[in-house]
Order: sequence, then structure tokens, then C-alpha cells
Amino acid sequence: ANHPSQEPFAMGNTLLATQKIACGHTDRLHIRQNLLCDRLSQPTAEMVDAFIFLQDHKADMRHIGETLTQQSQRRHATKELMLATCFCIFFEYLPIAESGDAARVLETFSGVLSRPDDFLEDLMKLRAQGVPKDKIFRLQPLIHEVDINGTDSRGVLDSLSAFARAALESAQIYSEIRDAAEAGQLDRQQAANLLDSLESDQRRMVSAMDTGQQVVDGPASP
Repeated sequence: ANHPSQEPFAMGNTLLATQKIACGHTDRLHIRQNLLCDRLSQPTAEMVDAFIFLQDHKADMRHIGETLTQQSQRRHATKELMLATCFCIFFEYLPIAESGDAARVLETFSGVLSRPDDFLEDLMKLRAQGVPKDKIFRLQPLIHEVDINGTDSRGVLDSLSAFARAALESAQIYSEIRDAAEAGQLDRQQAANLLDSLESDQRRMVSAMDTGQQVVDGPASP
């Protein structure tokens, strides 16, 4: 008796196996991408929390700005200097060559804090995905020094420290995303959607919070 050909069956199994391998590869890419995105949510929330606190304490920011140049005479001045240096690097308030001049750094950041509205807008605009690796490497030991020296609990310096730390963490994650995409470990288009966003993550989160609050509160009375 003639037996039906096994060839179609074998080909079907081969195609199915190939599809499973392809799907498995795609799933791994999506899983890795989702994990990286999940890691971004915490530092973004920390940046927003710090921003909201600072927004409510502009007078304290001005006061610190007025007294910052005197901090070098105090025993625990390291934290102020390290924080000032961090933000001067993040926003390029000073040329790189001058970022090691303590007096210049404190003087510059004193001027920045004396204009809190402008500084808050800088915080809101900061795109962590746009921070290059050389800045990340320069910021890491500074943030570590801030953590060692500590800051005033729940105060302006504490919130500045929290923002800088969270911004650096986000920048590091985005650097990982860029490297993973270049190595083929992440879908390039999906990575580009994250890396090429023109709006900062913290601004998007604040906008989403404002929209959600409007929904809860309902339309304003005429």
C-alpha cells in the first residue's frame, strides 16, 4: 500500500520550529525592553517628587543661593560643592575646564538658585536619554560623594540630591538601552522611540498627573 508522503508533515514541523525560534527571539527582545522601561519608572517618579518639592520651596532655593558661596567655610561643605558641580555638569552652566574650580562652581550655582523659576524649567527639560556617556562617567563619583556626605532631610538640598541621583540613574538606563539596541539585543525601532523622544520623561509624567487630576476634579465651573 502506498503511504502518504511524510514530507509536508516534516516541512510543517520545520516551519513551526523556525517560527518558535523567531518568536522566542522577539519575546526576549520585548521582555528586555519592558524590563528596562520598568526600571525607568522609579527614577522618573523620584525626579518628579523632587521637582514638586522644589517648586513649593522657591524662597528656600533663593536663600541657599544667597549663602552658597559661604559654604566653603563650613565643616560639611562637601555636599553643597558636589551638588553644585553635578548640576553645573548636567546643564553645562560652566565650561568643563572650570568645573574643578570650587569657588567658581559655587558662585555659578549660587546665581542659578537665585533664579528658581529658570532652574526649575531646566530640571523639567532635562532629557536623561540625551546625557552622553562622558557626562555619566564624570557624574558618578560626584553623586557617590553626595550620598556619603548626606543632605538635610526633606530640605532643598535633599531634593536636589534626589533629583540628581535619579537623573543619573535614568541616564545610565538609557545608555544601556542604546548599547543593547546597537548590539541587537533590543528592537532598534522601539529603542529609537525611547531615545529620540523630544520631551523629558519627568515632563510627560507631570503632564499625565495634571491630566489625571483634571479628570478626577471634573471640568472647572464657568
